[in-house]
Amino acid sequence: MNQVTQSLDLQVLAAFHMLFAAVFVGSNVFLDFLLTPRLDLIPPGQAARLGDKLGTDFAWLNWIALMGSALSGPLLLWRLGNFSSLADPGFYITGYGAALATMMTIWLSLIITAAILTFYLRPRVVVKLPYDATRQQVEGSRTDAINYAGWMKTLARYNVYASCLAIVVGGFLRFGGYPF
Repeated sequence: MNQVTQSLDLQVLAAFHMLFAAVFVGSNVFLDFLLTPRLDLIPPGQAARLGDKLGTDFAWLNWIALMGSALSGPLLLWRLGNFSSLADPGFYITGYGAALATMMTIWLSLIITAAILTFYLRPRVVVKLPYDATRQQVEGSRTDAINYAGWMKTLARYNVYASCLAIVVGGFLRFGGYPF
């Protein structure tokens, strides 16, 4: 019975970790490949409002998924008895260590892009101008917003590809790491 209990907690941790990964990948694929292209089909004012509201929801969802994986990943390592190996430089030349280093690097890059998207670019795309704004201010704000939106698309596409790669690397980790 004790062995079953020990196995159950490991399975629950792994399930949560995979759930967080699936939510992150799924929401980014939906946002980048399904929703964003469809926003071009509706009037600009409605697209901006819808994008603003959904963008907030997706930002929250993505941050929850990223933080959830940040908690469940180390807990999995600890539960598997590999946590102390992180401090050993020799660990990273093994197939498992190299795959884990790849996974952690991808996760860190996703945190960086999420922070840029959420805290730098998004506030610059969702611009609230005063009622007495001049035409030059409106045009300048619009031009800047279009440039920032282009960067948001690029980083969002990176998040899709990087998170899909993380899923592949997770498959390698599940079966012992890279085959070398």
